[in-house]
Amino acid sequence: MGQVEQVFSHAVNLLIPEQQRLLTLLSEDCDNAPNSCRLALTHYEDLFHPGEQVNFSGSGITVGNDKWIEITGCQMWRIPRWTSDSASLAKVGWQHWEEFIRQQLRSNDTLFLYQGDNPFYQEISRQLLNRRKNLLKALCTGENITAAVNQLIGLGIGLTPSSDDYLVGLSTILFIQGHPLRKYRYDFLAALQLAGNNITLLSKITLEEAFNQRYRERVGRLLNQFITEPQPISTQYVTDIKNIGSSSGCDMLYGMADACALSHRSGGNYVNQDSCKKKGTVANSRW
Repeated sequence: MGQVEQVFSHAVNLLIPEQQRLLTLLSEDCDNAPNSCRLALTHYEDLFHPGEQVNFSGSGITVGNDKWIEITGCQMWRIPRWTSDSASLAKVGWQHWEEFIRQQLRSNDTLFLYQGDNPFYQEISRQLLNRRKNLLKALCTGENITAAVNQLIGLGIGLTPSSDDYLVGLSTILFIQGHPLRKYRYDFLAALQLAGNNITLLSKITLEEAFNQRYRERVGRLLNQFITEPQPISTQYVTDIKNIGSSSGCDMLYGMADACALSHRSGGNYVNQDSCKKKGTVANSRW
């Protein structure tokens, strides 16, 4: 027994209370994602309503008194995986990919780059950059990582604040199998356990999934290009992620750019092995 939690134009979140989990119904034009089910529908806002009762069974889902979703014929989507190790990841041109992502982001895309005159957004941007700086330094030194992640979680506005989307993007690269910084994944999970009750359920689940290398199809497509395909790649892969939410995709990309910089500094292609021990700048960003 559950209920309709949130209704958007192209998605509906169904709450499963006993598991404290969400199942997301996606419109047919959305990409696949963890804990989601794509339906042959275009819009949801006039069909579903927050608070409607939801019943789950082995053959389908009943929503309210007038909707039945047959699931026996659904095809299972699995997150694509590729073989990676420290040697193959070291050959990736991380610095190029960092620059490639940053070139696609503008000041109005994410609060991390905010240049407007709204004092509320200015303060959030300042806090985001300060806490991001602390996290990047912690990852370079290997010290106080849990505390730095904990301070960043939940900062921003919306169901998935900018800081949480940033951490999603950061973790999708740092926690790839064979990555030298994957050893810090448990520090991120520990921070989420500490801060999890202070953020939305949707954001908590999204972070937990990302820390365990479960993410949207669009994200996986871009990562696959970074790791397995020669340069260059189409900007459409980045545009697809930018179109996630109002700014969520851009916040994710900002985190991915930082992850590329950290990957370069931590043993990637043409890296200065001592660079993480020194103060420096991440290209086109404030460090």
